[in-house]
Amino acid sequence: MKILHFLFFVFLSDAAVLVKAKLNIWSAAEGGNASLYCHLTLPGSTKFFCKEKCERAEDILIKTDGSTAQSGRYSINYKDGSSGKGIVSVTFTHMIKSDSGLYRCGLGKSSAPDSYYDFEVRVSNDLDKNSGFTRTETEGEAVTLGCSNTVYGQRKFFCKNQCKNEGEILIDTSNNKAVSGRYSIEYTAGSTFGLYVTITQLTKSDTGAYRCGYGNPLSPDSYYSGSLVVIGSNPPTSTSQATTKTTQTPPTTTAQSQSFTPRISTSSSDCPDSSLGLAVCVSLIGVLLMAVFILLLYIYKTRRNTAPNTRENAGNKNMELSGTYENWGPPSKHKGSKDQDHVYSAL
Repeated sequence: MKILHFLFFVFLSDAAVLVKAKLNIWSAAEGGNASLYCHLTLPGSTKFFCKEKCERAEDILIKTDGSTAQSGRYSINYKDGSSGKGIVSVTFTHMIKSDSGLYRCGLGKSSAPDSYYDFEVRVSNDLDKNSGFTRTETEGEAVTLGCSNTVYGQRKFFCKNQCKNEGEILIDTSNNKAVSGRYSIEYTAGSTFGLYVTITQLTKSDTGAYRCGYGNPLSPDSYYSGSLVVIGSNPPTSTSQATTKTTQTPPTTTAQSQSFTPRISTSSSDCPDSSLGLAVCVSLIGVLLMAVFILLLYIYKTRRNTAPNTRENAGNKNMELSGTYENWGPPSKHKGSKDQDHVYSAL
């Protein structure tokens, strides 16, 4: 049984490590205002916004059953989205270095939410205070951006900067999916944003503004603009969390908003929705079940092979004891007979 428990622990631990989801990182300027839209897959009555693991009372920044709420420099707003989905927007004002950290916004209980999204915030003094939140990624990785607040059209495009000339256009297509080098665009009907763009094998030169949408890229019918910052594997010290308090009162700036997709609370299984993660998880479970089957088969055959030898040895011992009793005669009936009977039955 100890072996079985050990195998079970090892396989599930590896699966949890392999399929652990990557957090989205958003950078914002110190002293600026910024907003994020959490597009959640389920509606709900209780909305919350919390920091770190959301386990302690001081981690809960806002919790409300209403549509809007504010607590200090933080505020929350809720509205119903399409197809029964909910949208929770969270806003930071006068951001300071200590705002850097992990956050969660969602619906339901903060400790066991019905639908939620985790993200990381990094506050930097290298960004424009009017830039709001900027998606931050690491060199060598890939990023997928949802083109929110756009209206469907047959012609789709993806470009860098503001699409002012042909040189800035990365993809221009009438198909639902197209690829050009490290860039791709795909339309998925019924999804949260509908239109998505992806950049693979990121480099620092990919840092900048991007636009995606429908229509002619030089004069689009509907589009979404967003910014991307690509950093090295070790983030700059300017975005690390500070422990000192700031006494300056920064000027009020307009909050810029960004959007991202949700995660749904599930059971204890760590299998993700993605096909790759699901395949890895299923494969590990299959290997685990095979190992358990082989172990049980080995134990069964071992016991089966040793059973005849055990009976043969037991028969020899009985013959020996029988001969002993015959030479000694029947046991006497004095006061110690009960203890002798006990010893015989144990033998």
